[in-house]
Amino acid sequence: MGNSATPANSSLIRERLNGKILTAAECLEIADRKMGEAVSDRRHGKELEATAQAWLVLAERIAQAEAIEALKAKGK
Repeated sequence: MGNSATPANSSLIRERLNGKILTAAECLEIADRKMGEAVSDRRHGKELEATAQAWLVLAERIAQAEAIEALKAKGK
């Protein structure tokens, strides 16, 4: 199982995960990048596409949580 992520991309994700939760927008950005990598990588394209799909699901869940938090804050 290969990993076509560059060290810079991997460290960026690790840095963002270090002590904070990613936003939905950040997850969408990562998903978009992974989909771009999938298109250009014949060997690992399907894996990268699946990874991009997982980031999209995560972005959706985080967006829902962000919306709930915004409603709670508005109700205070």
